[in-house]
Amino acid sequence: MRHLAQTRVLSQAGYAAVITALACYPRLAVWLERPYTTVFGCGIILGTTFVLWAFVFAWQPAYAHRPVIRFQFPARIWVIATAYGIFSAIVLHFVMDPELRVTTPKDYPANWHSWVAMCLFSVAFDPLFLCFAPYAFFMRLLRRPEVSLALTVMFGIFVQCLKIDSSHPRPPALLIIELLAVHTIAGFVNVYLYLKGGALAVWWAVLLLELRHAYDLMMG
Repeated sequence: MRHLAQTRVLSQAGYAAVITALACYPRLAVWLERPYTTVFGCGIILGTTFVLWAFVFAWQPAYAHRPVIRFQFPARIWVIATAYGIFSAIVLHFVMDPELRVTTPKDYPANWHSWVAMCLFSVAFDPLFLCFAPYAFFMRLLRRPEVSLALTVMFGIFVQCLKIDSSHPRPPALLIIELLAVHTIAGFVNVYLYLKGGALAVWWAVLLLELRHAYDLMMG
């Protein structure tokens, strides 16, 4: 706990949480119908991300011995991140998106405003919640990189299972298998990019993945 109580960690977590909450606000404004629920949801996001970022800034450097954000850009890692983002976008666009648009249409933007909102949310919140914070937490708890990596991936799969279970109508069995396989691969790749290239490499890969929706809007 001494790492979490450091002034440096708290200030970094505070700044990062404010930026994350601001990035998430457009998505909440599109998603929630009443203004006061949007403000309330943004407050919850602010508090939640403050805790998650505190985990990251406190425990990632101390136990994983890796910086959270690297301003050095190793060419190999960024080539991998770019190739992964583009390849994943192509696969999802042609293989899974046509079915997912039917089962979960609200996950897809209907216009440019909703795309910007969804893109900001996906880049700002998803990697933090599914990759950065869980890995830091498991490293603090177990201090074993391989086990922490596996548990981080399993956490992402668990979240996806909850999302599938709440879907109406329920996706077909084959699509569920594909979703779990995609999220398993994405979990391993995102942690790898995070450890080798920092948060910027993961954000770049997620942005490339989200650009497929912009392509759909331009072509539509």
